Amino acid sequence: MAGISFTYEITTPTGQVRFYAGDTNGANLNLSGGDRTRTDAEIAFLLTQNGNDVRAAAAELLESKATEYAQAAAVNTQGYLRQDLTARSGQCLNSAKALRANVSGGPLVAAPTPVFVMPAPDGTLGTMEDW
Repeated sequence: MAGISFTYEITTPTGQVRFYAGDTNGANLNLSGGDRTRTDAEIAFLLTQNGNDVRAAAAELLESKATEYAQAAAVNTQGYLRQDLTARSGQCLNSAKALRANVSGGPLVAAPTPVFVMPAPDGTLGTMEDW
């Protein structure tokens, strides 16, 4: 595809959108799904759609990632290890809500809970912080 480019310069609106959305790894341009880094053209489109507000554009980028994560949602269990990828979409949406609240001058929303959980020997689930 012609015209695919990636730049990350924090002093530009494109770089600021990338910063707020965590879309900073150019090596991920050829990944699929929500993990894919967006092109400069895609970010320029989001900026145009959002009146050049970098936080609003970053929120929309996270919402698009949430849609892609929701399409690939799965729970993987191997022995005592359980990886729940169903929460990734919700985490992106929570981050987008926090950015949108910041755009309108409201308070930032607290970070969502961790995604990965592991059953304890007694069968209860804990978070990575509990390890």
